[in-house]
Amino acid sequence: MQQFSETEKQILKKHVSNLDNNVYLIFNLPPEVRAVLFAYVSRSPLSFRENLLKLLKGKELNVSNLVEKYSGEELDFSKANESAKAFHEKWVVGYGHSSIAEHAVASIAFEDVSIIASKVIEDNRLASYTEKSTRYQVFDKNRYYKPKKIMDSKFSGGYEKTCNNLFDLYWELTPKMMDFIKEKYPIEAGMNEKLYESVSKARACDNLRYLLPSSTLTNLAMTANARVLEHAIRKMLSNPLDEMQELGFKLKQEVTKVIPVLVKFADYNPYIANTEKKMYAICEPYSAEKPVKGNANEKEENTAEKDVTLVDYDKEAENKLIVAILYRFTHKNFESLLDKAKKMGEKEKLKIIDEFLNEKSQFDSPLRELEHLNYAFDVLVDYGAFRDIQRHRMCTQTNQLETTKNGYSLPEELIEAGFKKEFENAMLEAKETFEKIAEEMPYEAQYVVPLAYKKRVLMTWNLRELHHFIRLRSRKEGHISYRKIAWHMYDELIKVHPFIAKYIACDKSEGPSRG
Repeated sequence: MQQFSETEKQILKKHVSNLDNNVYLIFNLPPEVRAVLFAYVSRSPLSFRENLLKLLKGKELNVSNLVEKYSGEELDFSKANESAKAFHEKWVVGYGHSSIAEHAVASIAFEDVSIIASKVIEDNRLASYTEKSTRYQVFDKNRYYKPKKIMDSKFSGGYEKTCNNLFDLYWELTPKMMDFIKEKYPIEAGMNEKLYESVSKARACDNLRYLLPSSTLTNLAMTANARVLEHAIRKMLSNPLDEMQELGFKLKQEVTKVIPVLVKFADYNPYIANTEKKMYAICEPYSAEKPVKGNANEKEENTAEKDVTLVDYDKEAENKLIVAILYRFTHKNFESLLDKAKKMGEKEKLKIIDEFLNEKSQFDSPLRELEHLNYAFDVLVDYGAFRDIQRHRMCTQTNQLETTKNGYSLPEELIEAGFKKEFENAMLEAKETFEKIAEEMPYEAQYVVPLAYKKRVLMTWNLRELHHFIRLRSRKEGHISYRKIAWHMYDELIKVHPFIAKYIACDKSEGPSRG
C-alpha cells in the first residue's frame, strides 16, 4: 500500500473510506470530479488515492476550489447511517420496497485485483466501470495474483515460474516492439511528437497484451446503486474463488459504512454456490472434446470453426419489426398488426423500415422498437478482446471458464517483428502448466492462462444494442481482435436479414489502429 504524509492522510480521509485497503469508497466529491478521477484509471499507473491527491494539488482544473465548495467536513458515517436507518428498515426491509435502494449510489475503487476478478465484478449489468487499460499502460513486472490454494499445493513452483516467464518475455519484448512499430509506422508529417509516442505505445501494447497472464493485477472503478451492489456482493461471496469471496467481504464492509440497511441481506447465497457445483458435475459428460493443438490459425485450418456463429434469430424478424413500429403509432393489438404485416408486399415493408431508420446518423441510437428483435451468437474470442466486449452488458452473456483448449490468437505484427517462436513457446508452457493445475483446481487454473487464449461466450443481443456494438467496436481506432468480432457479427446479420442489417454502421476500413 502507498505511504502518505500526515497532511495527505487528513485530505484523503475526507474523500475515501479507508487508507490501507485495496477496496474503498470514494465520496464527498462533485460528480464531475469523481468522473475525472475514475477516468484516470485507464491510462494512469497511480492508485485512485494518489490520483485524487494529484487532482487536488494540481492547478490545471482548479479542482480543490470546486471540492471545497461541494463538500463539508470529514464524512461522519455514524450520523449518516442513523438518519437513514429507520426509514430504510421500515420501507425497504419491512415493506419490501427495494426499488428505493436504486437511489443510493456508491463509487468504489478496486486496486490490485486480478484480471479474472475484474471480469467477475463487471458481470453485473446495471453498473458503470472503468478499468486499467492493457493498451495504454505497460503492466508492472511480476505483479500478479497468487491463489492460496495453488501456493499451498505442489503446483506453486510451476505456477510462479510460468507467470514470471510470461512477464519476463512481455518486458523483454516491450522496447523491441516499440522499435519495430516506429520503424513500420514513422511519424506523419505535422504530427505532434507526444501524440506519436502515445500512438506507438498503444500499437506495441496491443500486440504484447496477449502475453499477460489472467492473474495480472489491475485497478477497477465501479459506480452502482445499492440494489445492484447487494446482488453483486451476494454473487462475490458465493463465488468458488477465494479472491472473489475476499473482495465481496471487503466490498460489503465498505458499503455498509454509508448504506448499511440497503445491503443488509447481501450474504453468501447457497442457491448460487450450490447450483454452480451441481451443474458442473451434471454437465461433465457433455464436455468431452478432442484437444486442440497449436494456435488459433491452425485450429481454424483444421476444423474450419468460425469465431462468430449466429445460432438463433427470429425468422419473422422483418414482420415483427414492422409490427413494433406500427404498434407505437396506431391503437391496434399485436396480433392484428402481425396479420397486416404478413399480408404486406415487400415494397411496402421496406418503405416502413426505411422511413424509420434512414435519417439516423452515425452518432444516433436507433429508436427502441429495435429492442424487440433478438440475435444469439456463439463467440470464440481471445481473453484480451473479451475484456473489451464484455463491457457491453446490455446483451445477455453466458461465459465458460478460461481454458487453453480453444487455441490462441497470435498477432501478425509479432510474427513480422520476428518473435513468433518466443511467443509460441510461452503459450505452450502456459498450456502445460494450466492442464496440470486444472486436473485438481479448474477454477484456480484460470489465473495462469495468458490473454491470448480463446474462450467461449454465448451473447444474445437485441437489434438496437447490436447497432451500438458493431458501430463502436468495428471502428479503425479499435483493437483488431474485437474489430473482427464486430465485422463477423455484421456479416452473419447480413446473411439472414440484409435489409435490416444495412442500416448498421460497420467500419471495415483497413490500416493500423491509432490507439
